[in-house]
Amino acid sequence: MDWVPQPKQELYLKNSAYEAMFGGAKGPGKTDGLLFDSTYQNDKPNYKALLLRRTFPKLQELIDRSHRWFHNEAHWSGAIKRWTWPSGAILDFGHCKNEEDKYNYQGKEYHYIGFDQLEEFTLNMYLFIMAQNRSSDPTVKCFIRSTSNPGNIGHSWVKDRFIERLPRDGAVRYFIPETGEEVAAGTPGSLSRSFIFATLRDNPALTNNDPLYEARLNMLPEKLRRALKEGDWDAYEGQYFSEWRRSIHIIPSFDLSQPHLTVLGLDYGFAKPASVGWYACLPDGNIIRYREYYKEGHTYASLADKILEINGSEKVEYMVADPAIWGDKSHHAEPKEGEMKGESGAETMQKILKGKIPLVMADNRRVIGWGLMREKLKPYSNQHNQLDAGFKVTENCHNFIRTMPGLIHDEANPEDLDTAGEDHAQDEARYVLMSRPRMPKAVEKTPTPTEDFWDRVKKDIKGNKEGEVVSITQDGARSL
Repeated sequence: MDWVPQPKQELYLKNSAYEAMFGGAKGPGKTDGLLFDSTYQNDKPNYKALLLRRTFPKLQELIDRSHRWFHNEAHWSGAIKRWTWPSGAILDFGHCKNEEDKYNYQGKEYHYIGFDQLEEFTLNMYLFIMAQNRSSDPTVKCFIRSTSNPGNIGHSWVKDRFIERLPRDGAVRYFIPETGEEVAAGTPGSLSRSFIFATLRDNPALTNNDPLYEARLNMLPEKLRRALKEGDWDAYEGQYFSEWRRSIHIIPSFDLSQPHLTVLGLDYGFAKPASVGWYACLPDGNIIRYREYYKEGHTYASLADKILEINGSEKVEYMVADPAIWGDKSHHAEPKEGEMKGESGAETMQKILKGKIPLVMADNRRVIGWGLMREKLKPYSNQHNQLDAGFKVTENCHNFIRTMPGLIHDEANPEDLDTAGEDHAQDEARYVLMSRPRMPKAVEKTPTPTEDFWDRVKKDIKGNKEGEVVSITQDGARSL
């Protein structure tokens, strides 16, 4: 191998953090850096590394690149997409197109896991596959590595995890995995993380070999050029809900004593998360999503039990769910007494909910539903001259808030959003909006004596004929 790393690539290879990301723009040599970093412990017979792309066609680009560098160093097995080194160490290649594909890696032991173009993956994929990063050999260390550009379905969570929390020079920081809290080095239970920012200017080997590459980047539309050439994570091209604003659409909490009707939305998933949202429909027509439950691995029966447990004694008008569960006869536990094996998910849930939460079938027209959501998200000036919106969420709806900014347009159908993204919470929100829930009647406010007095004054002035003089007293006596 005659590869010589550029300075930023060398910084990446020498980085000591457990979890590190390299890049931020196109052209700094991210992929080569990832390939060579994965060979760091190749002298250890038990060493196992895994490199991932989101889809197989994109994975093939990574494999082709590996052949350029490794063909004289290791043995290639195309059937299982694996390099085996003379020591016995291995480097596997894999992809994770759909959410359930992450289970292909469950139970495996990989000491090094690298994600090429991390922004193409969902956070659930990343965290689940990261959980397979472990070592039963005390001589082999564990690392997680990635490369990334701005954009795509993972833009928001990658930006939050690396761009906004870390310096750009590879300095190592420490975080508590469960809470994301940054802590001091050596804090029990913390994991280290770093980010090395690089652009085309950090890879003179590429610009020397292809002097016109930068000129081609300059031809891109402004936002895309800022993102891909300059690594600007605030120039986001392709965001589906551009109306979304944290300052407008996220509120601290919702007071359940306010007049409202409660509607639930359900998007079922087993290998992917099931998403349940609680929605308060207000007299003024606004809707607030004030609670959520978001978890994978539930059968229909266990999910129905969980919904009842969380809901408690709250009155619910109905729960609107994806029509698919009326036909899905899988994902059942062993039948309970009175339950027929093979009944649909909707039938199973209706038996458990027992009328406490009526289950209704959603209108699943996607583009119309997204249009309705856009209308509800559009900011407007309320009576206090403050920006408001017809659809808001409370700050405890972490998964809705996390996934909303990262949804992008479907390349094949720009009117729709890309379903490869993590859109489960938004799907059940769409079901609720498309159900067009009736709103509670506004409570008529009894006027105070002063308000009543001035109301009568206004009516008399408005109804008074020209030339007439009307006086009115607070006890209601009149004289002309």
